[in-house]
Amino acid sequence: MTSMDQGWAAIIAATAAGVFGITGAFTGLIVGRSQTIDHAAVEHGQWLRGQRQAAYLEAIDAIDAALTELENLRTEWDERVARAPVDESFALYVAKLLIDERKIAARPLERAVLLGPRSVDDALQNLETAYMEVDRYLLRQAEEPVRDPAWAGWEAVWTGVLERREALFSTAQDVLWEPPGPIRGGFGALRRRRWR
Repeated sequence: MTSMDQGWAAIIAATAAGVFGITGAFTGLIVGRSQTIDHAAVEHGQWLRGQRQAAYLEAIDAIDAALTELENLRTEWDERVARAPVDESFALYVAKLLIDERKIAARPLERAVLLGPRSVDDALQNLETAYMEVDRYLLRQAEEPVRDPAWAGWEAVWTGVLERREALFSTAQDVLWEPPGPIRGGFGALRRRRWR
């Protein structure tokens, strides 16, 4: 009877060793896969951060160039009225200048929007709204008769667009200062993140 008990003991021990071995191998596979996914997520986060930094800098440079042109238009207003082409109205001349400035800035801004996140997109939308207010103000000023001869409303629209530019910069800075890290929640979170 003892040989039978020893046989069962050997079978139970072998089965337990097999179960623990398979469990250990499976656990190692899961942990290894999780580490690989985390490493890939960190690398992708670093790449995305670099792409965003380049896009945000290009967008802010384009915005600054456009704002400089708007400021130049305002400070040189009387000179430009005198130099405006005689075959078109001054309002049309100003409208063409403003359209050209928006076209120059459009591509870098689109790239920044595409790279996200939503907070930067929202900041860009707010800036665009303020920028369009400046455009509308200048177009109204170019019409005959001039609606605001003392330029009393200029300071408000100009301050508004500068504040939105600073808000965009601050938002972009917050995004770039967030260090990339592993995705919380494991593999399922990675799949959910892809669909956002």
